[in-house]
Amino acid sequence: MRKFFEKLKNNQLLLDGMNVALGVVLLVSLIVFMASRAWLALLAAVWAAGLINMVNGLKAMRKKTGVFGQSMLFMGALIILGGTVLVLSAMGLWQH
Repeated sequence: MRKFFEKLKNNQLLLDGMNVALGVVLLVSLIVFMASRAWLALLAAVWAAGLINMVNGLKAMRKKTGVFGQSMLFMGALIILGGTVLVLSAMGLWQH
């Protein structure tokens, strides 16, 4: 197991693996939301989408030519914050 993680780290595949895992979480949570209207599944989808954007921002920041890394990272944080507020307000838990 240790060799596997070292190989991932040496090949810089850890962020790609996180993207794949978050994509699966996003897909499953959207299917669960469409099937059962469970708002917490939609909240998980929003968080997965925001984290995917943040991981892609981190990948872009590693490249010296990419200038969109910080803005992608910030957009991921905005997606998480705004999506959480919208889902909680739709659930009736956020009363402003």
